[in-house]
Amino acid sequence: MLKAILFDMDGVLVDSEPIHFKSNCITLEKYCNITLEYEYYKQFIGSTIAYMWKRVVDDFHIVEYTADDLLKLNDAVLQELVEKDGYPPIPGAAECVREWKQAGYLLAVASSSKREKILQNIKRLGIADCFDRIVSGMELEHPKPNPDIFLEAAKLLEVKPEECLVIEDSGNGVKAAVSAGMACLGFLNPNSGEQDLSGADYLFESFSSLDESFLCMVHNHHFGEP
Repeated sequence: MLKAILFDMDGVLVDSEPIHFKSNCITLEKYCNITLEYEYYKQFIGSTIAYMWKRVVDDFHIVEYTADDLLKLNDAVLQELVEKDGYPPIPGAAECVREWKQAGYLLAVASSSKREKILQNIKRLGIADCFDRIVSGMELEHPKPNPDIFLEAAKLLEVKPEECLVIEDSGNGVKAAVSAGMACLGFLNPNSGEQDLSGADYLFESFSSLDESFLCMVHNHHFGEP
């Protein structure tokens, strides 16, 4: 029986990936004179920014700055961009959150972003009071595609993995959901790049196509329930 719905945030609730890529490009170009190619960057979508900068420092043999240095420098660049342009909301996502909360489901945000950023975004969307729990991948040892973030969300909600459904837009996120033993919907967000969402139970292009009965059908089909 479906009891809990777990939401990724970036690319699912807010359309943040284009701004993230832009800030990372500016940071690398400004401080390291390195051009960040999207083909390289897209492998990190869905994972934590801390993990990305560790890989960047190693892969590009950066010695002038540590991963923590670049993370802090990028935070400043990102904050400036967000204050200027903001994060566009994903159409229909907030409405679905409110509808499913009213229907009695437990809801959680399970995002690779920092906790303060998650709180900032869901408050701006007016749905902060809808979520029972928030889990930040930055506070866990293993980022997506490891299942830790979704298992932690289920633990905090006091439900079993098989009672959860995850909504994700990244290949790393879908892999994490599958590894956690949960049903998963893959959101085809064009701004998230060409993500491999083949592990999801069903793919959708708009939140307007989702309703409670469909979520239950996807969940029950995944677990072979009537």
